[in-house]
Amino acid sequence: MRSELPTLSLNLVRGAFMELYLTPKPGLVDLNDSGSHRDLTLHRMETSLKIVSAYLAEVADSLARGEELAAQVRLGVAAEAAMLQRAGTNCHKGYIFLSGLLLCAGSQVARRDEGELSAAVGRLAKRFFDRPHPQPTNGSRIRNSSEAQGVMGEALAGFPSLFGAALPAFRHEIARGGNRGTAVYAMLGRLMATVEDSTSLHRCGREGLATVREDGRKLELLVLQRGDFLGFLAERNEAYISRNLTMGGVADLLALSFAWLAHTGELDLAAS
Repeated sequence: MRSELPTLSLNLVRGAFMELYLTPKPGLVDLNDSGSHRDLTLHRMETSLKIVSAYLAEVADSLARGEELAAQVRLGVAAEAAMLQRAGTNCHKGYIFLSGLLLCAGSQVARRDEGELSAAVGRLAKRFFDRPHPQPTNGSRIRNSSEAQGVMGEALAGFPSLFGAALPAFRHEIARGGNRGTAVYAMLGRLMATVEDSTSLHRCGREGLATVREDGRKLELLVLQRGDFLGFLAERNEAYISRNLTMGGVADLLALSFAWLAHTGELDLAAS
């Protein structure tokens, strides 16, 4: 897949913008409001994604030059610093890691095989997490205080929420006669129901995560039954705001799912 890296980097940016603009999404920034993120606006998120775009282009160039993982890690650290300086937020810190890891993994597989790509993600993640990480993060604090593994577990397992949950949900909905709109929300529902979201845990504990998962199952059922899932999500957004509940991990993995489906051409095919 090495020859596809520039295109994949562009689709990773496209996926992040598609996640941002998907509306409604409970607790998250979208076209309607900022959800449970009082410090964020749509414009600030867009500014952040411009930094992500430059970062991913640099990673693709670094991989094309045959540089080692340490070089790509340095680019990620620099992107995080630029995000804080220019956008005043670390809102896409998780996506910098996830998208960069997928792009690096893509350079290690010869063909567009999702099983091979997942395995490459896991191998690279092990190398990454075997390195010393002196600065604690919310995710590491959650891991230390509970059994939750968050993004670390997701990466070490080769992105099961992407390859084993989100993509099958999208494809199943299309196969049963749905369109891109219903398939996207089937995918969101599956992610909400399954992702061990450390942002939800950090803000609202196990009860918050349980709420997200239960709402994910309800969303999946509403999509299946062709119910008013948009009305349901709008109502849940108000509930999430009242509890300061959000789901940053779900958002990052949804963006990654959009990106991969854009890269395979399935998003455009579903819209035709």
